[in-house]
Amino acid sequence: MPFNHNIIMHISFVKIKNYRGIKADYFEASPFTCAIGENNAGKSTILLATSLFFSGTTLGKSDFYNNEEPIEIEITFTDIDEKDIKRLTTEHRERIKEIIEDNKLVLTRFYSTDGKSEMLCSRLSPKDARFGKNVVGELMKGKKGKDISASVVNLFPEYKDKLGNLTTQKDVYAKLDEIIAELAVDQKELKLSPLPTGIENSIVKFLPEPIYIAAVKDLKDDVKSKESATFGKLLSILMKFLENSQHFEKISQSFNELHALLNVVREAEQITDNRIDKLQKIEKQIGNFLSENFPKSKIEIDIPKPELKQVFANARILIDDGVRDIIETKGDGIKRAVTFALLRTYVEQLKEQKKEIAEAKKAEAVEEAQPAEETNEQPYIFLFEEPELYLHPNAQKILFEALENLTTEGNQVFVTTHSPMFFSPQATGTFIKVVKEYPADGKPYGKFLTINLLKEIQAKDAFQIICYENNTAAFFSNRVLLVEGDSDLIYIKEVARLLNSEWNFDIKNIPIISINGKSNIKRFVEFYNFFQIKCYCIVDSDALIDGFEKFEVPEEIKLQRSNLLTVIDKLADEKGVEADLPRDKIKEIVRRYSWKDSFNRLKAIVQKISKGEVVSPEEFIEIEFLFAEETNNRRRQIFTDKEIVVEGKTDLLQALRSQNIFILSHGAIESYYPNGIVGDDKPTKALNAINFLKEQADCKVHLPTITIGEEVKCELEIIYEKIFEA
Repeated sequence: MPFNHNIIMHISFVKIKNYRGIKADYFEASPFTCAIGENNAGKSTILLATSLFFSGTTLGKSDFYNNEEPIEIEITFTDIDEKDIKRLTTEHRERIKEIIEDNKLVLTRFYSTDGKSEMLCSRLSPKDARFGKNVVGELMKGKKGKDISASVVNLFPEYKDKLGNLTTQKDVYAKLDEIIAELAVDQKELKLSPLPTGIENSIVKFLPEPIYIAAVKDLKDDVKSKESATFGKLLSILMKFLENSQHFEKISQSFNELHALLNVVREAEQITDNRIDKLQKIEKQIGNFLSENFPKSKIEIDIPKPELKQVFANARILIDDGVRDIIETKGDGIKRAVTFALLRTYVEQLKEQKKEIAEAKKAEAVEEAQPAEETNEQPYIFLFEEPELYLHPNAQKILFEALENLTTEGNQVFVTTHSPMFFSPQATGTFIKVVKEYPADGKPYGKFLTINLLKEIQAKDAFQIICYENNTAAFFSNRVLLVEGDSDLIYIKEVARLLNSEWNFDIKNIPIISINGKSNIKRFVEFYNFFQIKCYCIVDSDALIDGFEKFEVPEEIKLQRSNLLTVIDKLADEKGVEADLPRDKIKEIVRRYSWKDSFNRLKAIVQKISKGEVVSPEEFIEIEFLFAEETNNRRRQIFTDKEIVVEGKTDLLQALRSQNIFILSHGAIESYYPNGIVGDDKPTKALNAINFLKEQADCKVHLPTITIGEEVKCELEIIYEKIFEA
């Protein structure tokens, strides 16, 4: 099996079935995976299921979505390297290689309905149920010698020549493995099967070590308490750095001396017994009592040599905050701060270790330091629930950077969060939004909406813009309102509250997002749609004239818009409307296009026409482009003129509102301010307009209206009703 030596083994896929509030769903994982969603949707279930995959902790009936079906937690490990295989003991390596395909390994934690579990693998197995180890094992149970062979031959008469003379269960299983290997492909199917080693502990060192950090505010959950990383476990991963320190040899020597004081030492053919007298005396007394019944038997007490991991697993952290005591007795805030400090220390130690290794290589001493058999370090997977708890925003940012750094060293991080501080377009690879589904029949369940930013390049680009504009709070909502600029945001938000106290964007959790111009609408809408966040858009009338292609609308609406522009152009001609470009529009044209270049190009096309030459379709488009702003400006004048009735305008705006696109019929948001409002800049002008409108009555007087059928209504009220109706 070929391996790629330039990659790091990691979890790439997680499937959860029938566990707690998750009926059955899956997500792609990446080095940094972030789960978001409302409370009680199932975010923590993702972390717990991942932790349970490794631990196999016994579960209760309440942990099953349907307690008559098993729980399955399937994880795919990708980019497995030969150096990862070498973490396994020699006798298990070849057996585990049997179940690795294309550098991938798929394992499943299978929970029976009694709450007990086993680790299984996905492998091609015989379709014939007779080959099941449970079937064969039950058949051989209690049998010995020739009885074993007879029972197996009775089950597999066609393989009598291969199974006829076997006398041990081990030989039977070995021969059946040979028979299975020779079966044709069409006689096999992918099934959950026992590990080829037969021992779950055989792969523990091969897999990442989980560090589950639960939300300290909520540890009443028995399973969560068992899975949660103790401070001792966090300390133990730090203590591993001692193995690379100059004092490690001295510590190891001390352990060897202690071992010799407690054990008989056998080296080659030499046996040395320097144990303490009291231990030898105790052993002799036990032996004398044993020999009374078994005269030829001898006894020896063997005390295993301590390992650093065992020693530090029991390490404690003492805090003196006026009262010196262990960390477990302290408040939640300081516990979280200590966790924060431990993780940051781990990151700093990783950096120091990397620097020391680099220096050692430079000094050409690395060959002496390396073991004969190079092995990848066992990675960690950090499962961090609500890391933002009890941390102020700046501390949250620092912790996020620490977690990001963990992933650069081959570790993985899964977090659940309500804080936009814990994801970024640079670090986050996978987003999982957990949404609660409420079926007509049966229990509600959590559904995963996932996007892998490492694969979805367009989504990543959009995400970068969204984060840059500081609009990440929208990820924690079900609805957002997109507006063109800050003045729209200020005015639209406050006017809603004045018109109706129920129309409160903050209380209803509907963020208003300033997208800095209508050109960004499409990518914002597309990105939020990945997470089933409903988008409403309020844009000025210019969006209908120029930039309409940014909206995803049905063909019939596109046709309505095309017909409307024809009507507007006709009215402009009839009324002799001339383009009156405002100063800011002229500046924009000059900035975007060279007027001299445009003029020269137009002159060349005119000369071509005067010579009787045929003008290409592309050149006609160029001519239209040169005069596009003039045409568009004439259209704007007609569209926003209150005195001109434009056939089809009301119907089109109403059709767009049905698509959650609200085009302001009177122009830009400034047209909806009371008359006479001024300001040094747009946001100041919006604030001054708000200060002028004191109550609902003021809004009713000053806000423009539109006519729908026979009814005259405030246009903004119509828009707000649509946004808040859900």
